[in-house]
Amino acid sequence: MVRTYYKYGYLPIREDDCSYIWQIPPKDHCEWVKKTIDCNTDSVIQYTELFFCVFKSDTTLLFILGLILLILWLLYLFLILGTTADNFFCPSLAVIAGIMRLSDSIAGVTILAFGNGAPDIFTSLVSSSEEGIIMFTELIGAGVFVTAMIAGSVAVVQPFRVRLKLLMRDACFYILAVCWISWIVRDEAVQLWEAASLILCYGLFISAVILMQMHETREEKLKSRIPNVSDPTILRTYLANKDIARLPRISMRKRPFGLGMKLDVAIATELQSEQRLGNISFPEEPEEIESGRPKGLFREFLYDINPIDRDDWLGANWIFKFILIIRAPVMLILQLFIPVVNTTATKRGWSKLLNCFQLCVTPTFALFLLNVWHTHFGPVSIVPIFLGVGTIIGVIVFLTTHEDRVPKYHNAFAFCAFLAAMLTVYLVAGEVVAVLQCVGYAFSISDAMLGITLLAWGNSVGDMISNIAIAKRGFPRMGYAACFGGPMFNTLLGLGLTYGRAACKSPDLYTTMRMSDMAPGATAFLLCSLIVTIIYLNITGAIARRSYGYTLYSIYFAFMLIQFFSEFKLIHPLGTDHRPTDK
Repeated sequence: MVRTYYKYGYLPIREDDCSYIWQIPPKDHCEWVKKTIDCNTDSVIQYTELFFCVFKSDTTLLFILGLILLILWLLYLFLILGTTADNFFCPSLAVIAGIMRLSDSIAGVTILAFGNGAPDIFTSLVSSSEEGIIMFTELIGAGVFVTAMIAGSVAVVQPFRVRLKLLMRDACFYILAVCWISWIVRDEAVQLWEAASLILCYGLFISAVILMQMHETREEKLKSRIPNVSDPTILRTYLANKDIARLPRISMRKRPFGLGMKLDVAIATELQSEQRLGNISFPEEPEEIESGRPKGLFREFLYDINPIDRDDWLGANWIFKFILIIRAPVMLILQLFIPVVNTTATKRGWSKLLNCFQLCVTPTFALFLLNVWHTHFGPVSIVPIFLGVGTIIGVIVFLTTHEDRVPKYHNAFAFCAFLAAMLTVYLVAGEVVAVLQCVGYAFSISDAMLGITLLAWGNSVGDMISNIAIAKRGFPRMGYAACFGGPMFNTLLGLGLTYGRAACKSPDLYTTMRMSDMAPGATAFLLCSLIVTIIYLNITGAIARRSYGYTLYSIYFAFMLIQFFSEFKLIHPLGTDHRPTDK
């Protein structure tokens, strides 16, 4: 019979579970990890084996050094995730939304939401059923963090008036989605139809957005009609003031990536939306910044692959300069292999030599990301085939395009960038989950706590910085709206796709899941933050004051306090009762 014991989080740990490592002598840790199947992951690096074999747990200083290096590597992986999503994923998705002629509201709740939530989505997809606790609590915990901390920070930085009708739509849908998820996972088993219903819920939300957008567009057209009056003075006054709210177009970037690039893309999309509705107007032709961008194929190539932009460096404080330095190796690799189409950049990001080089090598790069580079077609390896085809396409594009003229099919590069960035994020997300598991084994922290804290914070801190920056730039509504649509997208699609994929593999079309005692508390606080938001903004007439932000801060502080007390067994987790039952 397999003996069990309990650790933080009140989850039974079996002897064949990797968390059981602290119940055996330290000198046997390395051999035990190598033999235990549960310690193996699908990541590129086997972190648990590396950690316990190199940094011996029986040597205190060496073990502490290993923990520090592990945490630093985890933070660096989060930086890679954010860099890839912000600089390569989001601009490509914005271009794809334009190609597909999606309205801004539809693009915002589908493609652009996917771009912002890529780390959460792929973290969920790379999680196996055994890692379901991390995935589930991360999605719910990230929802609490975003709807409380990030939404509250936007209100504290820049108080504003909320569009109450849109808020009620998003918050009510989110509440219903969380309640439905709670009902589905109550028995720790998910049927295929239940997983599909989560995806359907998001489809219903998109339908509601479409209908409301159609209604608002119709109303805007009615309001924009010129009044039929006989007094010419009134008519001249109307025409003179119709376009009084003029906002300057954001300046064009010399390079298609850099600090604040995601912010520029988001604001440009918002301004274009307002222009179509007639609320603001712009000059017909935007001014592009050509000065400072070198001429010539090789000079332009070297300029575009430089991982540290000169303008970013000069305008950054010491913190951001440090970030620019440490992310430079990753940026160099990504810039070499992932093309960028950016509507806010000069020539939309077209760099002839660099883009042709990417056509040659990116397909082969994708083979290594997918880990299928060792596949053969008969006696021939797949690598030279892809490299040869890519080279032919790159040479044809090089011979048929001009250095200073954007080709008509340049938008097609956005689809290549989307696929390459998606594969990169997927690969890095797998490493993040593996490192988190190793951290949990090293510190004896429950998977639930890891999901609520490290993973939720790491995947959301970038959105927090972006949304606060958007609010400071004068667009608090945009930053605030992202605090509801994004987490709902991540939760419904993340859980729906993950559990649906697992259920499809089962002959009975269902999958089991492990649930933590911390999950009910996380769900309760997520509902609490949403309900408080609805009540507060209805009371104040849809004005998000600083007191609203401080209220949300207090909710998140109470949430984390209870979770930490539960983790260290000072109290029982919220929503549980551990009193002995009468038989």
